[in-house]
Amino acid sequence: MRRGFVLISTLALIVILSFIILILSRTIYTDTLRTTLFASSLEKRIEIINYESFFIDTLIDNSLLNRNLLLAESELNFNIQSKFPDLSISLDDYSTCFNLNALVKPFQNIYIKNEEHGKLFSNLLTLSEIDKNLHNELLDRIYDSLDDDSLPETFGAEDLFYISNGDLSLNPDQLYFHKSQIKNLQMLNGESLNKIYRDLCAVPSTDIKFNVNSLEAANMKVFLALFPDLNLSDIEKIMLNKPLNGYVTFKNLTDLTGIDSSKLNKSFIIFKPDFIKINYLMNLEGQIFNFVSLLSLKRGNFVVYRSISR
Repeated sequence: MRRGFVLISTLALIVILSFIILILSRTIYTDTLRTTLFASSLEKRIEIINYESFFIDTLIDNSLLNRNLLLAESELNFNIQSKFPDLSISLDDYSTCFNLNALVKPFQNIYIKNEEHGKLFSNLLTLSEIDKNLHNELLDRIYDSLDDDSLPETFGAEDLFYISNGDLSLNPDQLYFHKSQIKNLQMLNGESLNKIYRDLCAVPSTDIKFNVNSLEAANMKVFLALFPDLNLSDIEKIMLNKPLNGYVTFKNLTDLTGIDSSKLNKSFIIFKPDFIKINYLMNLEGQIFNFVSLLSLKRGNFVVYRSISR
């Protein structure tokens, strides 16, 4: 009887140990597979990054593509399929958002606040239905976090305030690297931030530029903020009368739309993007990898930043 019990116990132990070994083996196999896939994905990403100069050169050299990003997206996807069959890309025009860094301007060797652009930003806040009581304070905080002087704005704050407030995480007195830095100002709650966040960006420039060939319903608030004399009818004319190959010049734009040129600040309008974001989607053995690159459409040093995920 006792021997039978020992035999049963031994068999049960063997079964349990076998089950544990099976689980460990599968875990080790899965982890090894994931590690291998991740290593392969890194190799692929390095190859793709080395290929980015081809994307930039193609967009710079082909005026038809840089005036029509949907066509460019299709063309680039077609070209990369032979080299990267598991890769697809999409393009975002970063010349249709409000550049937060445009709220300062260079003066001698420093950046100072740009009040003219501040008025345009206030237009965007109004169009986004942000509480008017917050406009001046938000603007002053942005000015102070971007400019190089140490003089606080009326509703703003400078270095001593940032240091004394442990809840703030800022790199004051320099251009923003990413639009998410506006969250550090702690001026807008989640609801207000959501109303405006998609219309913002941060690119390494203090200029305001809007690519009129990428104007659409999703970004028209920014366009209306930059050109407050326009109305929705004017926006409709610009979108409906755009040629298949895009507008080419300011005169071409006003001739085709019939819009009074005095309603538009010519210096703000461009006809191809200055900055684009490439969204990469790679399918590697059933695993999806997302990563992005924000690039300037200039040869040479064109990289603004890269990220391994969206």
